[in-house]
Amino acid sequence: MRKINFSKSLNVSSSNALSVVLDFNEYKNFVPGCSGASLIKRNYPIEIGKLEFDFLGKKYFITSENTLNEDSIIINQLDGPFDYFKGKWLVTETSLNECQISFEAEFKLPFLLNAITPQSLIDSISSNIIDSFVKQVK
Repeated sequence: MRKINFSKSLNVSSSNALSVVLDFNEYKNFVPGCSGASLIKRNYPIEIGKLEFDFLGKKYFITSENTLNEDSIIINQLDGPFDYFKGKWLVTETSLNECQISFEAEFKLPFLLNAITPQSLIDSISSNIIDSFVKQVK
């Protein structure tokens, strides 16, 4: 099992930061490698969405069930490239127009992909994706 953990303080309101994370239809416009997004089903607080990524010359699709809360989104892969993926965005208001944005995920890659994918590559891709959210929020 591999893990990603990220947290950063931002000088924006928590509602502004959360709105960027919630608007996954826009991911294709700022998330590196994301080439498509579609909402499959919405029945609040559950959304099912599909994202398309282009990495290393190959297309990957991930369909997830996202549980929306007042300050967080819990992501469970329904179908995709991972053997297992569960993640969570959390946006906490720390003061007026300041918040803490956090992302954590736990995932398992398929055996062969896991064997040839160094942690440094996962860290680099994850960092670039998370930084794209931070830049979009500002």
